[in-house]
Amino acid sequence: MLLAVAFGYYKGRNAAVVSGQSLTWTHIPLIALAIISIGPSIVAVVLYLAYTFSIIQPGAHGFRFSQVFIFESPVHFALLNWPFVALYLICRIWPKLGAARLAMWFSVVAMSLPNVVLFGLAPEMVSNAFDAGQGIGIIEAMFSLPIITIIWPGTESFLNAGFGVGLIISALMAPVPLLGLTGWLVGHLVGWFVSATHLYPKKN
Repeated sequence: MLLAVAFGYYKGRNAAVVSGQSLTWTHIPLIALAIISIGPSIVAVVLYLAYTFSIIQPGAHGFRFSQVFIFESPVHFALLNWPFVALYLICRIWPKLGAARLAMWFSVVAMSLPNVVLFGLAPEMVSNAFDAGQGIGIIEAMFSLPIITIIWPGTESFLNAGFGVGLIISALMAPVPLLGLTGWLVGHLVGWFVSATHLYPKKN
């Protein structure tokens, strides 16, 4: 993912130099990814401090600073949200592809909405309960579950097959990339509709 970001950055910078246009708007997907990845851990640290100074009462099981959840979860959350990097690449390489800027916003919002759930995992990150972390694992599994396995039961055996094909399909059919693609297409459709309306205004 870091190599993809670096490639997109340099590719976009060269395109910006040639065209003379600013592409700062293309960084929005990376900003959203950073907030989604690090945000829950920051909330967990704030909760830990609030518990420590008795600003907020912890749960019955108590609390602790879990390095595993607080420091490793951002990596897991970032990997689950890899489509943000793909969106960044597309915007950097093809900034004039239709209504790219509007489509980017639709895609970012669509992919960000389900990630609000991740911020609700912050109390579990600092919980001292025996089964703390189980909810995090369930949410991560749901984020990586291909939608096709719900719509078409029995496809698990195909997706688990070798040659890496099943892994690629699983990654593309997960909720976040599907929402991102839907948002991207809707954004382009809205952009096309607005452009068509301006080009062909209604006559009185």
